[in-house]
Amino acid sequence: MYKTKIAFFGTSGWEITSRHLEEFLKNKANISVFAEAPSHLFKSTSTKKESFESISNTAKRLGIPIFAPENARDHVFARELASFKPDVIVVCGYQFYIPDEIIKIPPLGIINFHSSLLPRHAGMHPVFWTIWYGDKKTGMTVHFMDEGIDTGDIIFKTEVDVKLGDTVELLYDRIFDSSIPLVGKLLNDLDNGVLAREPQDYKKYFYNYEINEKDFELDFRQPAEILAGRVLMLPGKFYFELNCERYYVVECGIIKEATKKRKFKIGEPIKDGDDNRKVVFATPRSFFVIKKALDKDGRETARCHRFQ
Repeated sequence: MYKTKIAFFGTSGWEITSRHLEEFLKNKANISVFAEAPSHLFKSTSTKKESFESISNTAKRLGIPIFAPENARDHVFARELASFKPDVIVVCGYQFYIPDEIIKIPPLGIINFHSSLLPRHAGMHPVFWTIWYGDKKTGMTVHFMDEGIDTGDIIFKTEVDVKLGDTVELLYDRIFDSSIPLVGKLLNDLDNGVLAREPQDYKKYFYNYEINEKDFELDFRQPAEILAGRVLMLPGKFYFELNCERYYVVECGIIKEATKKRKFKIGEPIKDGDDNRKVVFATPRSFFVIKKALDKDGRETARCHRFQ
């Protein structure tokens, strides 16, 4: 067993917590206490069902104390946590903001696993926003936590490709696959006192806000590939509005040339030759093709004449 005493923070039912916790246990990490954030308090863009043992069940099975405060700013929680004298706190998917009172407890600091290439996509729902913005690369950043939101020095990074057609779940899986080997390296470096520290470039810091309904409206001023990536991430969730009606896109595609015309109006559909089965919108790069859409009542409507 490693000598570094760890307090492990996570969220019940979240794979970033349970999958990495399993790897910490396989590597015989010295976990002395758990802190759990209840998942019902938070929203997630992933709908994948948990396939690993939850943090609460793990604590019960191993007989390790676990705290589940409704607020991480709870002073009683901070005092009880401090009584375990952890050398370091490891955070994997713990969704409460961690206050300075807790940050000061472990002498080796707090280390967080964050699913983006910091300093890009700090904050909430990093994989959703990675796809939403059309990024080509993402990964896992393991970093120290400070009083900012995902602003601390970087220890490790992995990098994976973002592919057209990725869902939130597919991309999370790829990121987690890349980051699992970091667990053993982290434990070794902690015990040997050789953790790297690379300050983040704050000029590139990019914070994610909470997702709202407007973020699901398709903006045809964006390239077709970005719009297709959004739709394929969550089919039936992204929409466009036309003639005061809203249509939710279920299937889409990209074509290079839809018409010989050279003048287009943003947000107005054009006909794909004589094919009335498709709805096509011009974008700054390529043409966005809607193959299937639903109206507000869930009825299929994907023929051009419905939109003329």
